[in-house]
Amino acid sequence: MTWIRVASTGDIKEGSGKELNINGQRIALFLSKNRYYAIEALCRHQDGSLAPGKVEGEVVECPLHFWHYNIRTGELLDYMEGVQLNTYPVEIRNNDIYINL
Repeated sequence: MTWIRVASTGDIKEGSGKELNINGQRIALFLSKNRYYAIEALCRHQDGSLAPGKVEGEVVECPLHFWHYNIRTGELLDYMEGVQLNTYPVEIRNNDIYINL
């Protein structure tokens, strides 16, 4: 695994997300309640990006068809059991955000 600098802390506003493309992987980075989360960016339903979704606490709502995912665990919270997106550890170093891939 490798730590990669992906953004600065000022790049993401509270309660929102940003999609990143890191080595061909689409990852959504979220800031919620002063904590950063990194998760696979694509909803399992129809591959819509979760990054512009509505964030409340540890839950993001896919903007296309309103599926809900826990941004800490990657778990889909409705519709089907056992669906889970990959999550990635996040570290803040000075004002830089790093993700461990």
